[in-house]
Amino acid sequence: MYNVLAIMLQYISGLIMYSYLISKYKGIDLKKIRDGNPGSSNVWRALNWRWGLLAMILDYFKGTLPLFLFVITGSVTNKCIIAFAALSGILGHSFSPMLRFKGGKAIATTFGAWTVLTKWEVPLLLGAIFTLYGLIKKGKKSVEEDAFRVLLGYTLLIPYILYKSLNGEIHLLIFYLGSFLIIGYKHWNEWRRYFR
Repeated sequence: MYNVLAIMLQYISGLIMYSYLISKYKGIDLKKIRDGNPGSSNVWRALNWRWGLLAMILDYFKGTLPLFLFVITGSVTNKCIIAFAALSGILGHSFSPMLRFKGGKAIATTFGAWTVLTKWEVPLLLGAIFTLYGLIKKGKKSVEEDAFRVLLGYTLLIPYILYKSLNGEIHLLIFYLGSFLIIGYKHWNEWRRYFR
């Protein structure tokens, strides 16, 4: 019962589009900002860093809650169920019924989910990769370059995921593949344009 509840509540948490709600409250249409993505990075661009940071924090925490509460209370202990619940939150964000199933790209939400699954290991790795990429590739980045940074981060995670999977943490491989499919779908056009 708790397993099903964790998956359902995580999905519901994911489908709440905070960036969209913040921008609507401020009278901004995110469809007209940069790539039209209803995510925190476009709130940052359209409004300011304060509203953008708030949107990012809310998107991050919807990747962790309520799943984290199920985990720390011991209500859900099956690691594969935890991985599926984390994926359901990302699905909720990426294909939100609030926006007729046209949600965001789920980067902040994915960071939150990885935090629950790996206790900060993957968010720190991805954060370091993203930061190094930003230092090497200075200046304003195109939508395609941002998408490539995500692909690069996920590709460089492969050794970590394989190591963990070979040491019995197969749920991380399940989550990695599932989240990569979702993120790949949401970034596919930008990746294609980048490699062209």
